[in-house]
Amino acid sequence: MFDRASLATIRNDFMHNTGETHTVASHFLDEDEALPTQRFDAVVIGAGLGGLLSAAHLLQRGLRVALVERLPHSGGRFTAKTFHGVQVSTGAVHMVPFGSSGVLAHMLRRLRIPHHLLDADVFGSFHVHGKQYSSRGLLGVYKFLGPRQFLRFAYLGYLLFLRPLPAQEQQLPFDLWLERHINVKHNPQLVAFFASVARFALSLELHQVGTAEVARTTKHMLRFGAPAIIQGGCGELTSELERYVRAQGGKLLLSHEVQRILYRDGQVTGVRVRDKEHDAAFEIQAPLVVSDIGPRATNALLHNRKITQGEVLKQQGDDTQMREAVGLKVHILSDISLIPHRGIMYCLDTQRIAGMVQPTNSDPTLAPPGKHLLISHQVIQSNNIEEERALALADLRMLFGAAFDTHCRVLTMGTYRGEWPVNRIAQGEDILPQTALRGLYQVGDAVKPTGYLMVEGVAQSVNLFLDLLNELDHRDAESKPRRATVSPPSRLNALVWLWKAPGNGGKR
Repeated sequence: MFDRASLATIRNDFMHNTGETHTVASHFLDEDEALPTQRFDAVVIGAGLGGLLSAAHLLQRGLRVALVERLPHSGGRFTAKTFHGVQVSTGAVHMVPFGSSGVLAHMLRRLRIPHHLLDADVFGSFHVHGKQYSSRGLLGVYKFLGPRQFLRFAYLGYLLFLRPLPAQEQQLPFDLWLERHINVKHNPQLVAFFASVARFALSLELHQVGTAEVARTTKHMLRFGAPAIIQGGCGELTSELERYVRAQGGKLLLSHEVQRILYRDGQVTGVRVRDKEHDAAFEIQAPLVVSDIGPRATNALLHNRKITQGEVLKQQGDDTQMREAVGLKVHILSDISLIPHRGIMYCLDTQRIAGMVQPTNSDPTLAPPGKHLLISHQVIQSNNIEEERALALADLRMLFGAAFDTHCRVLTMGTYRGEWPVNRIAQGEDILPQTALRGLYQVGDAVKPTGYLMVEGVAQSVNLFLDLLNELDHRDAESKPRRATVSPPSRLNALVWLWKAPGNGGKR
């Protein structure tokens, strides 16, 4: 295992480059003043899920770790705030895509983090033709597709999963791949099925994701099992991770902003930090820096720049730039239950909303007694946010009729766009954890590997980072490094999805 002893190589380089002084020189340090300095084995930038998981694993291996977060709370888009007695999530919908069998659950068990995942009891439901069709297994889509479109559905499944995908089709945008193999005009519900799943699961349109990525992600979804709601919500899991970091001796610096990543001669040497509350700067020396803030912001810290949301949105107007997906999420409090299961309701006949969950079906404590929490998600398709919100409300009234105005209250309508690295548009085009700078690594949503979506991708990005450290530890040894990366279960697991959703939940 990679532990404090195995830091010898990069630490020796680090001490050779920096000496024993209490200031760190870098290529772009423009002040001559000597700042207060702290020493750690590793610094993690950003206390989102990827940062918390990285810090927890490094602490488990005996390293001294500082975790720096610019916000006054940890968790990033994987936490929640109490609002009118409701656990309103900051980004995620309290759901883990691969449930108790997935990558995140495996990592939590490895860290012995207390958690309880409540797996879905259905493959999903689908709102189409003005009504909701529930499907315990994948074959249940026959209910709304009908015989003709279901045969096309089976044919597409064969092309994607039961034969090798031709090289010329792998990077083909999925909408064009569909057009190549079916008449999309004659199969509207089938196309809408794929579109709603892509929008809800990936925050992408069909033309923004390659066919090979659709195949890999779908295979993982089928083989790992049903999605799950986290008991207590994502905020509870974030709190458990934060407690673990503190209990293991990690230093969690909230309301602290990393201003620069310091380096010399191709080796990272630490970071320069500003205490936002006291407006005081200091430096942390460390031979290992892990960034959970995305490649764009990480690169800016290397070049003494700060990325603003305005810059990113301006770049998104240029199709030549890598863009992050943008979405809108609505939290709704209802007096009555509107979704009769613990899974996802995909919306095939809406203008904007791609899918909804009712997490209180799994954990009633996420809302006040007798109330139900619903969360909808949609991809923003224009620059007019007010119009997008109006379309979301129109969809909700169409989905639930008079019951929406009578029994429901909108709590929040939140958007994510710009600097937040949520579901990068280059889905499936891996951005690797390692960088050209020795000792600097990246984790998080923007670095998730192909085939892994949402928080499962975040967890798998941390596993890839840990694999790199294990390889560094064992490169001069005869033993083979232990792999942290989690592989999908047997392909036979996917057969369970044909008739019913697998899994009964996981508790630790």
